[in-house]
Amino acid sequence: MEQIGILLPRQTILEFAENVLKKEGIEVQILKVVENANAVVEAQEALAAGVRIIIARGLQATLIKENTNIPVVEMPVTIREIGMMILKAKRMLKKEHPLIGIVAFKNMFDSLDHLEELFDCGLRFYELKALEETRRKVSQAVADGVDLIIGGVKANQTAFEIGFPSLFIETGEESIRSALGLAIHMIDLAKMEKQNEAQIETLLDTSFSGIIKINAYKEIVTVNRVIEQLMGKPASEVVGFPIDKVIRGIDTEGIEGILRGSEELYSTSFSIGDQPLMVVGAPIQYDGHFSGAILTCHKMRGIERRDSEAAETKLASGYIASRNFNHILRQSPEMKRCMKLARSYAISKSPVMICGETGTEKEVFAEAVHNNSPQKGGPFLNVNCGSLSPQEQREVIFGVSEECRKGAWEIASYGTVLLQEVDKLSLETQYLLYKAVHDKQFWCNNSMVKRALPVRLMVTTSEELAMLLKNGLFREDLYFLLSSLKIELPPLRKTKEDIPRLIHLYLERFNAAYSRYVEISETALKAMEEYDWEGNLLQLEMFCERLILTAPRRRVEEGMVKNLLQELYPLIREQSGRIQPVLLKSPEAVRIAGLLDRYQGNRTMVAEELKISTTTLWRKMKRYGIGSKYEL
Repeated sequence: MEQIGILLPRQTILEFAENVLKKEGIEVQILKVVENANAVVEAQEALAAGVRIIIARGLQATLIKENTNIPVVEMPVTIREIGMMILKAKRMLKKEHPLIGIVAFKNMFDSLDHLEELFDCGLRFYELKALEETRRKVSQAVADGVDLIIGGVKANQTAFEIGFPSLFIETGEESIRSALGLAIHMIDLAKMEKQNEAQIETLLDTSFSGIIKINAYKEIVTVNRVIEQLMGKPASEVVGFPIDKVIRGIDTEGIEGILRGSEELYSTSFSIGDQPLMVVGAPIQYDGHFSGAILTCHKMRGIERRDSEAAETKLASGYIASRNFNHILRQSPEMKRCMKLARSYAISKSPVMICGETGTEKEVFAEAVHNNSPQKGGPFLNVNCGSLSPQEQREVIFGVSEECRKGAWEIASYGTVLLQEVDKLSLETQYLLYKAVHDKQFWCNNSMVKRALPVRLMVTTSEELAMLLKNGLFREDLYFLLSSLKIELPPLRKTKEDIPRLIHLYLERFNAAYSRYVEISETALKAMEEYDWEGNLLQLEMFCERLILTAPRRRVEEGMVKNLLQELYPLIREQSGRIQPVLLKSPEAVRIAGLLDRYQGNRTMVAEELKISTTTLWRKMKRYGIGSKYEL
């Protein structure tokens, strides 16, 4: 028996339906005549009885669709059936070319096209939007001069009351057979979909990889058991939530790229708990639109270690990388591109080179790469090569075998060594480093020993290594080993859109630290935005701290900012063989400062000399930042 309910408005249509079911050898769960007022209740009772699809027509179909979630197959009258009614009307009227009015809901008919030509009559269609419109539409049809009205129960009742000719819209076997076939097809499709869902669910739960499905709004739709185990939560606690709220530090920019269709080949890395994952993303595309994405998460295996070594090397001597990608302060498009690159490199075990000026977050990037890599569980050692002599470099990195003193390379076994200022390495240490990484040969007891230490190398530099290579100060083999996985971090002056947010972040931090309530004016903020900040985030952070500590008023104005910038970071030039700071760059500023010195800060006399008002002078002093000496 098919899980179908057929609800009909008249007994005659029910008899047609019984004939069709008998001929087709089909049994349905419910077949009955219902009143319009009871259609919704009857449909709800049918659903409770196990019916999965309702077949109905006209107003009843509309009411059921609007008031329930039950799938409805409508029974529109076919052209052939309409044609039979027109012929019947012509016989009733005994008129060659009658004008017939049809008063009905639009969903009652497949089409009314070309019927006038086919049956030599005039047709007027009076569409009902609601049952209450029936009397008005019938009156309108009569006023328009129609000879007969074809309609449903209400239209026929109204026409009968005024003594006007009418015919009921009969649904014949053809319409019923068509609707029944569609309903059975829909049930078959639903069964297939249910089977597919069961198969997919089995596939997800038996997969060794974690699988996350998200919709177009980045909300989690489903996760498999692997992800549940990693998160320590059942799917019910995460489904429906935005993925970036459930998995902290995930690359939301990359996911948005998948959903836009701009990321055809997408891979990245992130961690759930202590487990680093390599993630491959693919969009779900249907009918030309991207409706979501599938993220396949592969566990990244750490380097296999012996049980006796595991405890010794796990977070050796407290060498821990505590920062991740969410600790990177700059969020400009160029920095997001660098983060995307770094996430991709994290999957690899090859050396990574991070280039950038002082204060461009090189160390944060290195720690983030480590914390999203197979080496995450191991130590993270940070060595600054610039502060060491050539002999110290070799000893710190590779140890002193005579004294049984381990170097960073051994201590960081199963982890990462970060060499800062790699450009300062001596050529000898460069050679030893290349052999250790590429050839797995380790310097021990004044000779090279074959020893594969599971260590990942990362380096930072603020110099252009290609120039050092050209000048013979950097080894060619090491250069090519390091430069493949390279991240170029832009200076702050090239990502000026980051500056306002950083300023507010630092000011908020230092206001809280020193219990002060200093704010900055728009003009002062603009002056800081326009400054080049050669020391990048480090310089900006320290400047903001000084600003908070020494601000004489609660509101910092442009003059104080410019004055402090010139005081802390003066321009340097050589004049007559002497190096001296240049406090003022503008000729006008130099002249004003000179006059203020001459007249001992008397602004009235300076204004008279310059032939400007004291107010204009005050504004110029404020603009050039030359006011603090004269109590501006």
